[in-house]
Amino acid sequence: MPTYRISIDASACTGFGSCVDADPDTFVLGDDGVAVARLDTTDRDAAVAAARACPMTAISIADESGVKVV
Repeated sequence: MPTYRISIDASACTGFGSCVDADPDTFVLGDDGVAVARLDTTDRDAAVAAARACPMTAISIADESGVKVV
């Protein structure tokens, strides 16, 4: 199972919450309404789905070699 590195562009996040709806074990909205990843890396396919669900494309996912998945 691959390991993914999660990056969030806080300036692009509008707090819509699609990522939290798709994968609440990985993502949460902070007090400022901006998405935060609970982990820096994960092997959860749900995290990839959550990144794809972001309407602002604020979440990037890369595989262990650094190749962008989302």
